[in-house]
Amino acid sequence: MATSKEQVLKYNDLNADKFPEPVEPLHIDKYNLSAATVDMKDPFAASLVGLFTIHALVRRSLRAVARQARNVEPAKRAAFVEYAKMTFETLNSHHHHEEEIFFPALKPYVDFTESSHEHEEIEQLLHQNFEYIKTAQAHIKGGEGSPAWPGEEISSTTERLVEVLLPHLQKEETLSCLYVRRTPLTALHECDKKIEKAVFDELKQQGVIWGTSYQLRHLSKKEKEIFPPMPTIVRLGIEFFGWLGYGKTLQFGPTEEELKN
Repeated sequence: MATSKEQVLKYNDLNADKFPEPVEPLHIDKYNLSAATVDMKDPFAASLVGLFTIHALVRRSLRAVARQARNVEPAKRAAFVEYAKMTFETLNSHHHHEEEIFFPALKPYVDFTESSHEHEEIEQLLHQNFEYIKTAQAHIKGGEGSPAWPGEEISSTTERLVEVLLPHLQKEETLSCLYVRRTPLTALHECDKKIEKAVFDELKQQGVIWGTSYQLRHLSKKEKEIFPPMPTIVRLGIEFFGWLGYGKTLQFGPTEEELKN
């Protein structure tokens, strides 16, 4: 369910001065993404699904980090740090994809200037968390003068990050649904290709099995019906080998209940 901090924006709440004429909005329920609820034959909906799924991944992974960081057992801290580090890196990469590819591609049709400005505080909080990750790694390494486990700092900073991020994500989703049909399909498809290439290049550096299994860990069964665009047998294989190789880290992902939000 939507949090109290999320206010559904209606037509003319944003961009009205730039794009006043009506346009048919997309209706995508981010809490109910599935083959039955999203018309994947609609090229605009198919193009935007990736935005909604990466936002779901970000929401759920950050909440999982915030919930667990304070009380991670010493024996599990190394695996948790890998999970938290990947979570922060994923959000950081997503923002780079938006700033360098998504926002510029849609700029003639959708104005994301305000969202771009909001990235600044989010990036400050991310920077703090990257520093805490370094402290956590030094703690795990041990030795004379090693720092205490920064679980409280990671949790509190991530909680603030979630608080700032939720309305920000909601705004991007609403703007996209309101105005995406203004964007020529050729521009959308070109944007999708560039983002896919950027994501795949990152996966090659991370390790395809690790990076993809991490992403899949944050999607519900119904969401996987429509994203990522890969054959079911391939997805199941990646998930299987992902758990074999990285189960100790992936265990820190969201619960079944959290996958609904």
